[in-house]
Amino acid sequence: MTELVYHNPSDRTGISPFDRAIREITDDEEVLIACPYISPDYLQEITEQTNEWFLLTDVGEWLSIHGQTNREAIQEFLIEHQDHVRHVTNLHAKVVVGGDRALIGSANFTKKGLTGRTEMSVLLDEQATIDELTEWFETLWSIYDPPEVDRVEAYIESASTTPSPAQNQSGVSFSSGESPGTASLSESQRNAEVVDVEHEENHAKLVQRVSNAPSPEWMYSYFKLVDELLSETGLTDDDLRLLMSIPKAGTLPVTVNNRYVLVAFRGEQSRTEFILPPTKNSEQYIEQADYTGRFDSIYDEDESERPWFVGFDGIPNRIVDEEFREVWMSAVNKEMERAEKAPQRRYHDSVVYRAAQDREYREKVIREAFNLD
Repeated sequence: MTELVYHNPSDRTGISPFDRAIREITDDEEVLIACPYISPDYLQEITEQTNEWFLLTDVGEWLSIHGQTNREAIQEFLIEHQDHVRHVTNLHAKVVVGGDRALIGSANFTKKGLTGRTEMSVLLDEQATIDELTEWFETLWSIYDPPEVDRVEAYIESASTTPSPAQNQSGVSFSSGESPGTASLSESQRNAEVVDVEHEENHAKLVQRVSNAPSPEWMYSYFKLVDELLSETGLTDDDLRLLMSIPKAGTLPVTVNNRYVLVAFRGEQSRTEFILPPTKNSEQYIEQADYTGRFDSIYDEDESERPWFVGFDGIPNRIVDEEFREVWMSAVNKEMERAEKAPQRRYHDSVVYRAAQDREYREKVIREAFNLD
């Protein structure tokens, strides 16, 4: 039997169906878990109810999404259970196998992933599929090595104290044994032209603007933030509230109605700015920011209702953990409710939207901007 697992699209309240499925699968079973993004307290709960467990994860990615307290909890977990873990570089699968059932899907094993995102998983109990998943897991287990615990400590000491699922947040890397290599695309896909002829001029402008970024990694991180913003809000290329442009000022902003909600290159080459609400939840980020300011009043706002803009230098999403994302998105959603059309919508440029949403096109832009071909 195959069963789809997902939140009711119109009502996400109640117990998470993903959490329910995971707990049912893992209860008093030998469990195989593969996931790079996990809340350490949730993993502790799940593993304690198993009969035995084994974990595949990407330790660098796992550490990167958490703040200092959780990083130290992960370190303690790995010290205690090193023999039950393998570090698999570039792992992105989310899989749980227990007994005669398995769950495969998109949801990270974090509170946000299990309760707050629009995800989809498949619950399986076909024995042939369970056997194949087990073989896949065991093969990876045999290829890769346990995590280097001393490297975890070095990561924590050298990385920013704020979470960042971005590349190069710490200079510390993790060895995982011999890599099985990288696949290639078919000839027809690899050589396909991904730039529409009618957008060549705008494409060239975008490439030029992207070349201002400190590095390709920085630009990948920024586009990932834009992609997350669009996914969270559901804003589409033809939504009149959305304005993504390549202004002469040299920035690369995302504007919702009258205010930018995310912008690159404003003031400093490596700076990323976010809109935040004028609430207590924003205070810690305002204190940490490299640059802060308040938007002018519009829509008959009181002075106290003006949102903040906060800028952080360095890799764009170094500050973005789950808590920051919730605060940021609350301000974005507020701007979405203010009007039905951005006043400057005529300047919207679809190539910027495409770079955020289309991986192949994004990679082409960055390759050309940094002469990587």
